[in-house]
Amino acid sequence: MKLIGRLLVLCGVLLLPLSAMAEESIPFLLNASARGDIATVQAMLDSGVNPNTRDKDGITALMYAARKGNADVVQALLKKGAEVNAKDDGGWTALMFAAKKDFVEVMKILLDHGADLSIRDEAGWSAMGLSATSGFSDAVGLLIDHGASANAKSDDGKTVLMYAAKNGDSPTIETLLKHGADTGTRDRFGTTALMYASRQGNVPGMQLLLDKGAQIDLKDNTGWTALTWAIRKAQVDAVKLLVERGSDVNIKDSEDIPLLHFAVDSGSVPILQLLLEHGAKVKAKDQYGLNALVYAMKRGQTEMVKILKDAGGTY
Repeated sequence: MKLIGRLLVLCGVLLLPLSAMAEESIPFLLNASARGDIATVQAMLDSGVNPNTRDKDGITALMYAARKGNADVVQALLKKGAEVNAKDDGGWTALMFAAKKDFVEVMKILLDHGADLSIRDEAGWSAMGLSATSGFSDAVGLLIDHGASANAKSDDGKTVLMYAAKNGDSPTIETLLKHGADTGTRDRFGTTALMYASRQGNVPGMQLLLDKGAQIDLKDNTGWTALTWAIRKAQVDAVKLLVERGSDVNIKDSEDIPLLHFAVDSGSVPILQLLLEHGAKVKAKDQYGLNALVYAMKRGQTEMVKILKDAGGTY
């Protein structure tokens, strides 16, 4: 009874009957774990409270502590037998909660106690995917050091490198490339990490990918290259980098549309000029026999019409 009394004082509650104590011990442990109240957590565990108790969503005390970054509580729970790979109702583990919040110290503790890197939630996300898509390069590096693949994929076929490229997350891109991430992997649409970076205008990420050997003129399922994507999204700096790195300015997509036509459609004069300066054929025609000048005239792009005519365009 002395131990129970001491526990109740620590929890800041009135003395309860033992039956009520049993009913209330779950929320007390979870709340104390979330708050990082190590004294209360330790007292409850020493009194025999189950370290694997859960809330209505299946979330354990270890998960509460992990998602708040309470490393000392995590240690105490594990020492008392908390299941390191327990899952909540959505399939998340304590490692996933820590990975999503970039609590690297907690992640180290969990990994040292056997946290399983391969576990995925109902949506197909692993701890690696959660860290990479959140932009936590240190966490990504830690997971790779413990056996996670730098080429890990989500259920939709996108690699963690693709997500980092899409998010404009250069530090994570650099970490993944340093650990052997494949720049040539494609998702189900044929899209590469370079294409994702290009359409977002993520120039630093593009430079990292190109420096690591990303093939500049690979095509996706529609015949679009990284340059096509950059033009379609009017990403001037991305276009500039790609043409300076030697991307083919006269490539056509699967519908036989030249890049100059896409440039006119984007409305970006600087992009049109960049393509012409790097050798785009001004008289190139689409599948209907129309060239970029005709496109510009139809769209009322006066400045572009002049530029194309000065470059030798006719209709």
